[in-house]
Amino acid sequence: MKLALPRLGNIDVINETIITDMGHELIETPPNSKKTMDLGVKYSPEYCCLPLKIALGNFIEVLDLGAEGLIMAGGWGPCRFGYYAQVQRDVLLDLGYHFRMIIMELPRGGSWKTLWENIHILRNGKKWSYLLNQYRFAWQQILLMEDLENKVLQVRPREKKKGASSRILLESLTRIKHAKDKETLELIKKEALEKFNEMTHFQRKNLIRVAIVGEFYVSLEPFSNHHLEEKLGYLGVEVVRKNTIEAWIGPIMKLHIFKESFKEEKEIERAAYQYLAHSVGGEGQTTVGNVVLAHQEDLDGAIQVVPFTCMPEIVAETILKKVSEDLDFPTLTLTYDEQTGEEGLNTRIEAFIDLLKMRRRKGVKVS
Repeated sequence: MKLALPRLGNIDVINETIITDMGHELIETPPNSKKTMDLGVKYSPEYCCLPLKIALGNFIEVLDLGAEGLIMAGGWGPCRFGYYAQVQRDVLLDLGYHFRMIIMELPRGGSWKTLWENIHILRNGKKWSYLLNQYRFAWQQILLMEDLENKVLQVRPREKKKGASSRILLESLTRIKHAKDKETLELIKKEALEKFNEMTHFQRKNLIRVAIVGEFYVSLEPFSNHHLEEKLGYLGVEVVRKNTIEAWIGPIMKLHIFKESFKEEKEIERAAYQYLAHSVGGEGQTTVGNVVLAHQEDLDGAIQVVPFTCMPEIVAETILKKVSEDLDFPTLTLTYDEQTGEEGLNTRIEAFIDLLKMRRRKGVKVS
């Protein structure tokens, strides 16, 4: 079957492992672009948030390239993310496309039949042991990808030549995508870290450090957040990424189904408890907890990224005003949709960083 996935950061490093090596034909999803956005906006219901629109644009592009199956994550709870796949499927069917929507989600109190059928499609007749080995290796690819991405966030404001760290990351990601064994991944990591060390000004210490929190997709997909991490890095800011693919899909990949088994998630919930004692869907509670933790980690501030109309993040934004006041910890909320302008965004980011630098000069501590 000709399969495709929506774009999300650099998650495509696992596409060969979970699609091509399983005997399917991979339809590469074009990089997110204005065309992608325009297609998604044109055919999405008006009330839908930015991630749904961009992913819908992805699906239209790959269907036009011949895709027969679309792989999409699902979910349940107050966040509308759980309905994305169903809405996208209905829109695409109305547009006359013929395809199979392969929704990967754990059922909640219902039948496992659909999930089981979708797993069988992806397995494509291969042995179960082979399937498990491929997904374990895909997990290793994701872990290395995020290790290197986090390293770039540290190196970028310290790099000797602008853009060098991004180029090294891109080269490494290409190698990760084609890797077939753990030894190759270890070699890629070793060589990438050596290159990062060679091009880093280690004397650049005590940089402004800012956490990026908020909605999962917008925080991890550079096109949707207007390349926020790069902007901050080139402003001399070390970014601490609070949302990760590892934390999002870790429960499934590690086969730990129960939420209580996750130490990190429980730590975030405890941090948020004083301000938001229960989940409001999406990353709402996580956003609040991560800001509290960012303060405890002596970061200088936090930026919350929000897709327009995202209810969990709107709840979190309201609560963050109280968190910021109580902790004397600066936060900035950036809201994104198809109308977001580059210049206005840059002005707000630069003003926020100037504020953090001024606090540093005045000796204002965050804890």
